Amino acid sequence: MFSSRALFAVLLSCALGVAAAPAASSAPASSPVPVVYDGDSDFADIATLAYLCQAHKQRRIDLRAVTVTNNGAGTPGRALTHVRTALGKCGLSGIPVADGSDTGVNPMPADGRAWTESILNGALGDAGVPDRPSRIRASTLLAATVLKAPKPVVVIATGPLTNVAKALNVPGVAQRISRLAVMGGAFDVPGNLFGPGAEKFDGTQEVNMWLDPASADKVFAGVRRVDIVPLDATNDVPITPSYVERLGREGRTAEAKLVHAIVTQPDLTPYIKDGTAFWWDTLASSEVFDAVSPVKLRPAKVDVRQDGAAAGRTYVTPKGTPQTVGYDADPVAYENGFLKMLNG
Repeated sequence: MFSSRALFAVLLSCALGVAAAPAASSAPASSPVPVVYDGDSDFADIATLAYLCQAHKQRRIDLRAVTVTNNGAGTPGRALTHVRTALGKCGLSGIPVADGSDTGVNPMPADGRAWTESILNGALGDAGVPDRPSRIRASTLLAATVLKAPKPVVVIATGPLTNVAKALNVPGVAQRISRLAVMGGAFDVPGNLFGPGAEKFDGTQEVNMWLDPASADKVFAGVRRVDIVPLDATNDVPITPSYVERLGREGRTAEAKLVHAIVTQPDLTPYIKDGTAFWWDTLASSEVFDAVSPVKLRPAKVDVRQDGAAAGRTYVTPKGTPQTVGYDADPVAYENGFLKMLNG
């Protein structure tokens, strides 16, 4: 663990070869909100990254770093390569990136990772690109970026919360996160656990929470504002064939074309046709940045089961930590807002 903000600033500048960010007091009132995006680099994460890249170009946000968990749907090493490729396609290859997270409680099923890899290799065309390890670990980059930002940071996390939890070990990080938007959890709907060993659990878990429930519990208790976008909301926004067609017809920017390339991959198409593929991660981002949020939020005290057949389940309890939870989403508002942002 590092003991000061100054040490983190030096480490980040040396490791990444970037200039230090201005002091917090130097940020103009109209400057875009600083954002760190943390995900596990599945197809929905890369679509979310495209959305955030376009928001950055519009100066709606200042995307200061992208961090990658290695205990989620992405294959370690390849997950970071896909993020680098996507940033390059969006013209933002200079944004700092890093991967490397501790192992969570439960492993991601291997067939889920293979499916993700097939989709992203096809959409990004980077199957032959060698993996390059990051110079620092993801949690270090996340913490240093939050501490160096000119004003409090919005963190968007769409995988297991391992990196965010570890970054909170650094003094001052929790206080500098103004808002954490999380894709995860299931409250009044069934979970989406799959793969070998799923039968050991009761089916109430959403995958991101199940992969590392201890980190989820720590993050929910440690950050002052957490917006949780669970399956209760994302179930309302399936990826539909008609919207895929619309993306292809109306998408104009590199970001829109990248998303269209993802959702037209052969390994994803059957799930779109049968209604079991959703805009999981992109909904969590649009909840924060769309002018009219497609998600309805309400306050709730939330806890996460840590063990047993319900391990990873999110539930409301008087003993939980105060959060805001999304229970409904408007698919029309989401689709219109997502495409509008992608098109700039």
